[in-house]
Amino acid sequence: MPESAHQIADVLIVGAGLSGLCAAKRIRDKHPSVGIKVLDRCSAAGGNLSGFKSRWITENHFHAVELCRELGVALERRKGAVGVAGGRRRDVTPFGELVWGPLASLECTRLMAEIDSLCSGRFIAEYPMNMDEFLEEKLLFETSKEFFRFLIKISCGFNPVELTVTDWLKFCQSMASSMSCLYEMLTMSEDHLVPARGGEWAGLVEKLVEAIGPDDVILSCEVTHVQYTDEDFVMVHDGSGGHWLARTVICAISCNDLFRIQFVPSRPMILLLNVPDSSEANITHVTEFRAQFRSSEWRDQGYSGNLFLPSRRIICFESTERYGLAGSFFHVENLSVIDARQTILGILAGTLNSPTLMDPLSFNSNCNPIPFFVEAPFNFHRRIILSSSNASCWYRGFINGSVQAGIKAAILALLEVRPQTINLKDVTDMQCVLFKYFRPQSPLERLWAMVNLASVRQLVAIVSTIVATFRMVRGMVRSLFEWKLQVE
Repeated sequence: MPESAHQIADVLIVGAGLSGLCAAKRIRDKHPSVGIKVLDRCSAAGGNLSGFKSRWITENHFHAVELCRELGVALERRKGAVGVAGGRRRDVTPFGELVWGPLASLECTRLMAEIDSLCSGRFIAEYPMNMDEFLEEKLLFETSKEFFRFLIKISCGFNPVELTVTDWLKFCQSMASSMSCLYEMLTMSEDHLVPARGGEWAGLVEKLVEAIGPDDVILSCEVTHVQYTDEDFVMVHDGSGGHWLARTVICAISCNDLFRIQFVPSRPMILLLNVPDSSEANITHVTEFRAQFRSSEWRDQGYSGNLFLPSRRIICFESTERYGLAGSFFHVENLSVIDARQTILGILAGTLNSPTLMDPLSFNSNCNPIPFFVEAPFNFHRRIILSSSNASCWYRGFINGSVQAGIKAAILALLEVRPQTINLKDVTDMQCVLFKYFRPQSPLERLWAMVNLASVRQLVAIVSTIVATFRMVRGMVRSLFEWKLQVE
């Protein structure tokens, strides 16, 4: 063991986001004597809680709700946009202004039901077909195809052409246990739960840090190097030249951040192979924005402020601030901050028919690469554990996924350092999706999943061809018969 080691810990956690903090809390709760250190390169704990997947939870998010209840974080429902006379204002969707919009919306809903049916079982069947070809086969309208391509890209970080149907079903199963739930989580709903009095998750982070111990959370410490040593210890180097020794290391960071760290002897091959192809991608980054205006002019125009527009690559909703809008704009890497601001405000002003939105009182934005998700092993070299919600959990990228990933990583770490503390509840928490989230499909839902407009179009085309051929043959036979009669 090197004598120059900066500090020795039982468990070292890289990343002070929700995943890392939840892992530290579970370990501390199970066995207070376990030495824990949490390192993060940012100046504040909590990670990216302003991201487009970490805005709210639902009552079905068992682990997140339980954590909030345990720490005394009160939750409340998001308020819907209701009109003066009690009527609901309009959401802006890709199908609203189209002549065939209701049919396009219907076939999207039907395909979601089919995908839900395919991924609702415990095991996923093999479908080697390319996902983009699958969409072409199943969908009739181009608007519907664009909707699904956008939804898939922002959900898992890959374009449909980069995935097989089996890949997407596994992603969908692990991200939200159904595609319908996935879409609902990316749009605003009255069923969504947020912290009371402000709707921000900073209070939850503060309580987690307090439960762990502020002295054990070390900020502004960027990890650059993780090395598995011969003495069954893991050595971690930071950017300032310091180094740490631990019996187990939990990497509670995103896949994007994992590529910034050098692993010795080597990182898992799965993290080298499964990388999105950005050479021809039309979306590589996301700008999270918050804007405050002088008035809610969009309400006067009859709009709720909720947008989901794949053609404009934007998701938006009313924020908790007075006269505020917040959301996400998806774009390529080389878009400047000024151009992003003007583009976002232009889309909002034009779509919501509110020219004054071009001149907000305040506008704040934050640009990050689109997160991507991989099916990664829980650990490698036995003592290095992946706890990123991007790499190995259910409800990936969402708050509940971060909580679950932390719980899973904590249990795996305890199996190395304090195996006697693990009980049956811990094991079921690791396999949480099988017990708390799956719902069997009814016969009616399975029937609904079998019919689609593209198949109907193909069936109509086949029947029309058969009928036309039959009429043509019958006409030829009749003409031939009449010609023979005339000859005789």
